[in-house]
Amino acid sequence: MRQNKLNSVKIAIFLTALVIFSTCAIAAGKSKTRRKPNTLTDKQISQGWKLLFDGKTLTGFKGATDDKVLNTCWKAGKGQIFCTERDTRPDKLGGSIVTKDQYGSFDFRLDYKLDPDFGPGHVNSGVKYFAYPKTELGLEYQIYDHDAKVEGPHALADLYDILPAKERPAKPRGQWNKVRIVSKGNQVEHWINGKKVLQFERGGEQFRNAVAKSKFKNHDKFGEAEQGYILLQDHGGGITFRNIKIRPLED
Repeated sequence: MRQNKLNSVKIAIFLTALVIFSTCAIAAGKSKTRRKPNTLTDKQISQGWKLLFDGKTLTGFKGATDDKVLNTCWKAGKGQIFCTERDTRPDKLGGSIVTKDQYGSFDFRLDYKLDPDFGPGHVNSGVKYFAYPKTELGLEYQIYDHDAKVEGPHALADLYDILPAKERPAKPRGQWNKVRIVSKGNQVEHWINGKKVLQFERGGEQFRNAVAKSKFKNHDKFGEAEQGYILLQDHGGGITFRNIKIRPLED
């Protein structure tokens, strides 16, 4: 009887040790596979992905209308691009930044995080695409506090002032969210955190009817250009970006 108890204890100790070892091995495996921000895997490089932010500098961008916004309204550090708070800028300067190249069909992705200490008021920003040269005008993937009560298509992941997203599975301030914008020919998709929340056709009936009711109604064929810049919007700070990358697509 005593021998059986001893064997049971040995088996329990062995099983406990096995569980601990397995847990550590799984954790170590995850640690090895966790990719450093602002980098591409060999597979992504072979697929044609391109980093727009190197994690250190703003060399992949220029001012949408004025390069004075670089390193004033926008700064790079700690693997992130920061939109600085307006009151900290010289002469309360303001302005967005755009990619140096224009894009037509593409798969664009980035991570964003809202500052939990920003306020009063909501954080307001966006990613614009098919942005027109020397302007801040373009189709906008709205970035906003996910739980804010807003009127019209002005909420997170909406096509700003044009079409609403069907849902907003976002994380709160202080946590990273993943944005994806896919443009293939005239077909466009908005994604957030792995979920597609809006799909539309540029130049289609639904799109043009919505534009006709928007603040962009006086712009001829708004958002229907073959290509344009991708813009990170300045709306007074409170937001940071990382893992900004793009893959050009065939139409």
